[in-house]
Amino acid sequence: MKLFVWSDPYPVNYGTSAVFAVAETVEQAREIAQGAPAYTYVEFRDGTGGRELGEPTRVVDLPCAEWHEWSE
Repeated sequence: MKLFVWSDPYPVNYGTSAVFAVAETVEQAREIAQGAPAYTYVEFRDGTGGRELGEPTRVVDLPCAEWHEWSE
């Protein structure tokens, strides 16, 4: 299993977006990501809206951990 990360898969005013998926392959990660819930400021909203994902920005072996910051 690996952690697949897509940085900025869709535009956000004054910020960035990210998608994280844990899967065996990039194809499986894309499929999982397409059906995953989406959150804005930790509140649920509709999913991806049919956005397509290209190649992931990073693929990380598990177990792993990451810290993130979005600042203006």
